[in-house]
Amino acid sequence: MRKVLIATVMIVTLTVGALAQRGRALGQGSGTPGQSGPLTGLKNALNLNDAQVSAIQALIQASQQQSKGIMSDLSQKRQNLNSLLNATSPNPTDVGNAAIAVNSLEKQLQAVRTTLLGNIRNTLIADQQQTFDTLVKAGLPIPGIGFGGPGPGGFRGPRGGQ
Repeated sequence: MRKVLIATVMIVTLTVGALAQRGRALGQGSGTPGQSGPLTGLKNALNLNDAQVSAIQALIQASQQQSKGIMSDLSQKRQNLNSLLNATSPNPTDVGNAAIAVNSLEKQLQAVRTTLLGNIRNTLIADQQQTFDTLVKAGLPIPGIGFGGPGPGGFRGPRGGQ
């Protein structure tokens, strides 16, 4: 019985993810509550009401603003690290310091992501939280948010470390 339940949850989760990607590929919607948009897949998967969709949109926008500055700094730090690594005779101390700076910014991005997931979870009722937790734990892309659960995926894919 447990295996059937787990299989059913996984099938529903994969179907919702596929439908959400299909909707984005077709360029649907403006993202306003009650219409087709980037959060439609999440709205359908979790049976969200319009107030929850609006709250989640606000959380995502705030997270994106916060991430934008970190990503800019991260890009500069990665370029610096790469130039140090490509030097004829790299200074190990400088390379190490640059790697630490990159790692620190990646951890900041991970913290923003973790906070976003926690804040989204807090907008949900118990049944919705269970489905959301299943999506996150499975590491599947969460429809409308664009990244999966914990692990090496992060915002943009594997970066080492976690």
